[in-house]
Amino acid sequence: MKYKEIISEIKSVRVYKKEEVDANLLKELKQYYEQGKRLVDDIEVEVIRKSRDEVFEQLKDYAGYNDRMIEAPHYLIFLSEEKDHYIENAGYRAQDIMLKAWSLGIASCWITFEDGEIIKNKLGIDSDKKLAALIALGYEEPQFKVLYEKGKYNTSSNVKVIDDNTSERLGIRDLVFSKEWGKKADPDELVNYGLLEGFFYGILAPSYKNRQPWRFIVDNGTVVLAVKKDIYVTEYKEKIDTAVIMLYFEAIIESTLYDITWKFGKPEKDYKVPCDYKIAAYCIV
Repeated sequence: MKYKEIISEIKSVRVYKKEEVDANLLKELKQYYEQGKRLVDDIEVEVIRKSRDEVFEQLKDYAGYNDRMIEAPHYLIFLSEEKDHYIENAGYRAQDIMLKAWSLGIASCWITFEDGEIIKNKLGIDSDKKLAALIALGYEEPQFKVLYEKGKYNTSSNVKVIDDNTSERLGIRDLVFSKEWGKKADPDELVNYGLLEGFFYGILAPSYKNRQPWRFIVDNGTVVLAVKKDIYVTEYKEKIDTAVIMLYFEAIIESTLYDITWKFGKPEKDYKVPCDYKIAAYCIV
């Protein structure tokens, strides 16, 4: 899969056409998932695909940001064994299938939820596995975009134009440190390690409310991933954000250089990470 190209283009889509996705594309997506990337090998994950009629009305008041359920022709429901890091593993696999879907012309979006057992009950799912992810899937319905420019009005059309609401993202110098916390990494140094593209495309990774809660420390051949603690973000959302950045970084490094393996926990060295962050994982490159 051409990860660089896909990561550069993919976006979260909330408005879908009513038509169902071509059956051959869904089959290809299923085959990819069965053979695709995973973060933890020994966790069993089951994926159920359901239609709009089976999901949308049932979850209208129980899922979606601020309980605003997204209407789509298909939904992917990820059920996982409850083991250490099962949320990160499911999030990693869900985001990877979303990237694959985009390469096939299929849009997608994460759907948030608070209580997985309620969602399972509403959908009639009888399983001991935990609900680990819920994804909307379908063809994008093109939307007209209105740009805003500081409250001014276009006098020729009386259409209000405002600033583009595309979120600004932090750059590599804000996200990557060298040797220890606070010492900004030199991009030339990252090039020498073969890591610059991994961080460049990692900046594009989605996160809850676009917080970009990740920071990295590069210490010779070790890359340490730290994640910001936030009392307003649930543990589930924090772990999904962690999984997504792990996938993006790993996918780019493996597509340009060599395979890497993330390890959960922290290395023995003290990197002086402040108390409002925690080390989630690290890898050797």
